[in-house]
Amino acid sequence: MKNFLNKYSDYIHGVIHGFDRIILKGYIGEFYYGNNFYYFLNKEGIQLKYFKDYAQRVTKEIKSHVEKIVSEMGVYSTYLNSPKISKEDIAKRIAKEKDITEGLICVLSAVEPCTALSVEYNKANGKLEKKNSFRKCLHYYFYYMDKDFGLMHIRFQTWFTFGIQIYINGREYLKKQLDKAGIKYKSYDNSITWVEDIEKAQAISDKFHEKKWYKVFDKLAERVNGFLPRIKEIFNDRAYKWYIEQCEYATDVMFKDRESLEKLYPYFVEYASLCQVGENIFTFFGRKVHGLYQGEAVSDRKNFFGQGFRVKFTLDKNSIKIYDKSSNLRIETTINNASAFKVRNPNPESKKKWLNMGKAISNLYRYAEISKACNMRYLQSLSNVDNNDNIDKEIENLCNSKQVKLSGKNKKPRRFSGFNLLSDFTTKVFNAVLSGEFAIRGFRNKDLRQVLVKFGLFSKEDILNIKKLSGKITRLIAKLRGHKIITKLNKTCRYRVTKKGEEILSRILMFKKFEMKTC
Repeated sequence: MKNFLNKYSDYIHGVIHGFDRIILKGYIGEFYYGNNFYYFLNKEGIQLKYFKDYAQRVTKEIKSHVEKIVSEMGVYSTYLNSPKISKEDIAKRIAKEKDITEGLICVLSAVEPCTALSVEYNKANGKLEKKNSFRKCLHYYFYYMDKDFGLMHIRFQTWFTFGIQIYINGREYLKKQLDKAGIKYKSYDNSITWVEDIEKAQAISDKFHEKKWYKVFDKLAERVNGFLPRIKEIFNDRAYKWYIEQCEYATDVMFKDRESLEKLYPYFVEYASLCQVGENIFTFFGRKVHGLYQGEAVSDRKNFFGQGFRVKFTLDKNSIKIYDKSSNLRIETTINNASAFKVRNPNPESKKKWLNMGKAISNLYRYAEISKACNMRYLQSLSNVDNNDNIDKEIENLCNSKQVKLSGKNKKPRRFSGFNLLSDFTTKVFNAVLSGEFAIRGFRNKDLRQVLVKFGLFSKEDILNIKKLSGKITRLIAKLRGHKIITKLNKTCRYRVTKKGEEILSRILMFKKFEMKTC
């Protein structure tokens, strides 16, 4: 990331890292463990055959509790019969009309799909049993203007097992904390475009995951679930367990003004959408390409009319996006599939030091570490973008032959021919050496040979004659080294693209792909 910031330092005010949108879910795990569900019904004096009537009665009690809240608070409440109606727009409109700066804004309700517990007859053993089934039931949306989170909402399921979903925004939290600390800032939507003290703002943002949020969420659950006291009474004060359903972590590069960003952003978009594809995406997520990998690495570009372009890279249901927001260049990592990453085992006696990361809220710190690293790797890759013509001479020199003086007293200079930049062979060679799987450990003769064979650059006769093919790759590597496109890693047989090589090859490939796209 330092290379990027140094390169465009004249345009940039600073950088802010931190959480953006976070969706958390809470469930009462006791209902699912062992025979706890039957224990609960026994404590309530309910037989399994009467569960449906009992559940309807409990749902009615919950509705009465919500109606009481609406009546006492005097807030707006309505039922929505269409999923196309934006609940957030309604909440924002009411907050503006009634000038609500803190507290409950409105309570909206809708019938929506969910997973819920029911009791069904098992033909195999002739008994009634609990079953986790997919169904529809009434959900309440509580919209708050919170003192810490700003606009947020709670989605509450009224049927067993009373699942809760909480939406919060880390950027809104940061703005509230900056207000409390008396630090001046400017913002657009939920992003900060300028801040008086960047270091203090970053320190506040970094402390987000340190707070014991489960206590905050427990209190929110107690507000909306009127049946929760009885559940806690039966299960010895054990109630909701919280986990992270989806998490966005954003790096905002704050440009000094919109005009400065507009000069550079088209180059970033073209580079991202035309050059950063396939195996390069693995590098952004800190992954290595494996031959047995069955998933997809996808990149796509979308034009939001009136809002500009965004480019998105997806791997294992996780994604990295780049888009512009006012005078900010935003890099945003979204984690949907936590198990694709690792977390250190908290048990010091365990042999496995690293495990697949889970969605527990205690792993929020690790979400921040991983997402920030992804953002910085991607931002670093954008430093290869060249938005001026200084590199054109380098590209021109690549077309000409070059004499290279070899080390040693009696060794004669070696002459290397130039590259035909318009040939398909040259394009595929450049694509191969820039491959994301070689970005970290570099490549050997064998690695480059396998990639080029996969690209279909050699005949069947060449492929069968490994010795001859290896010789061709050796000469190709020597030519790339002679033109200073690649360099040899110390004490290894591996090679990696040089910094200047990345700039030159990226510009060439971007030009060729752009030309192909416009033809």
